[in-house]
Amino acid sequence: MLLKTYYWKYLIYSIIFCYQINDAQELNCKVKVNFSLVNQTESKIFIELERTIEEFLNSKKWTNQSYKDFEKISCSFSITVLDYSNNSFKTNIEVNSFRPVFNSNFSSSNFLFKDIGVNFNYESNQSIIFSNNKFESDLASILSFYSYIIIGYDNDTFLLSSGFKDYMFAKQILDFSSSFSNSQMWLPSHNGGRINKFWLIDNLTSSNYSSIREINYNYHLNGLDLLPKNQSLAKKNIIESLNIFEKMNRFRPNSLLQQMFFQAKNNEIFNLFINYSSSTEINNLKDLLNKIAPFYSNKWIEL
Repeated sequence: MLLKTYYWKYLIYSIIFCYQINDAQELNCKVKVNFSLVNQTESKIFIELERTIEEFLNSKKWTNQSYKDFEKISCSFSITVLDYSNNSFKTNIEVNSFRPVFNSNFSSSNFLFKDIGVNFNYESNQSIIFSNNKFESDLASILSFYSYIIIGYDNDTFLLSSGFKDYMFAKQILDFSSSFSNSQMWLPSHNGGRINKFWLIDNLTSSNYSSIREINYNYHLNGLDLLPKNQSLAKKNIIESLNIFEKMNRFRPNSLLQQMFFQAKNNEIFNLFINYSSSTEINNLKDLLNKIAPFYSNKWIEL
């Protein structure tokens, strides 16, 4: 309850004084372009691309929310170049964002997504231009699409379902891109027709998967944030949030968002409960985890 009161006070303060505090950008992003798989003599363009993307992500103001420097969302874009020719890039991109745990030095991996087969063009000395009202380029759209999702995920962990408007901005970017880009990567059939940008934003904006926003909120605000003050209650709240996945599985088994959650959280959950005191509760948790995250059963058996 104290933590909820703290965050409500913080949100109210932010609204009242939004024009009086530092109107900083939302993201604190690190970008890494790995070009070890392609011709090393072209290194200059890859280094420049890395610098340009990082500058674009960190300098743009994405929303009308007010952020102080310490409130910026830490995130990373890891870009693996698979092929490069005539300013055309074929890549895989892994996007990760982190959410600090209240009153601790720990940051939790919040959003983690691996985008396979991301293609775009980039020329030396080219600026990345993004418009909210039209399609400019695949590169600008990709970066902006994930920026809004990162912000949405972060918002959802502080105030229930508060990231929805950010997901809708990301959906608008995908709609423009699927209509005006020549690339197939924006379409629902991309990458086998399941794990791609289309289905990611479809799930995030669908009422069928609204439970994931409830999970993200309770897991972080009533779970991780409570750990420094009351570990027992915090862990019980985390288990309660995980139980929601079992209800989801009855109608939407092994959904994309569920897979993403455990990709980001499996190590964290293991470390939280490795020395859990109650043998009965840990056995119940293991049964639950084996149902909702079976790909990590080798890890759960060690709890």
